[in-house]
Amino acid sequence: MENASKALIMAASVLVGIMIISVCVALFNSFSGFGKSTTEKIEETKIAEWNNNYLKYEGLATITAHDIISVTNHAKQNNTNYDLQDQNKYDENSYYVQVQVGKEINFEKKTEEEKNEFLRENSLTEDNQTKYYSCAEIKLSNITKRVVYIRFEEQK
Repeated sequence: MENASKALIMAASVLVGIMIISVCVALFNSFSGFGKSTTEKIEETKIAEWNNNYLKYEGLATITAHDIISVTNHAKQNNTNYDLQDQNKYDENSYYVQVQVGKEINFEKKTEEEKNEFLRENSLTEDNQTKYYSCAEIKLSNITKRVVYIRFEEQK
């Protein structure tokens, strides 16, 4: 009888141990899924904040030359950070941002002197009215979910 009771106690101990291990595995799986979803949400938030630098101009018809220079500088800084200065066109697989103003493609590659000239020429019209542009097109990459192209057109 004594051996039977010791065997039952040992069996119960093994079952309790297996139950504790099962609970630990379930908690680990639960918390690892939570961590992964939190990381994904943080990444989505970063992309949304980054895209907002460009998307805030979507649909606007009162964009000034200064706004265009701000967008251009942001795109140039992005392309420099990702070491993409040699690229000439946006690509769905890359973080390169291309800016087009009217018929001028790759506006993000302009020098500071060329940007200052653009500001002088486009800040005011002949009758001292502010010259405005509109955002004609924005393209988002289906792969990176980031803005890769933005085009501005002069308002007539």
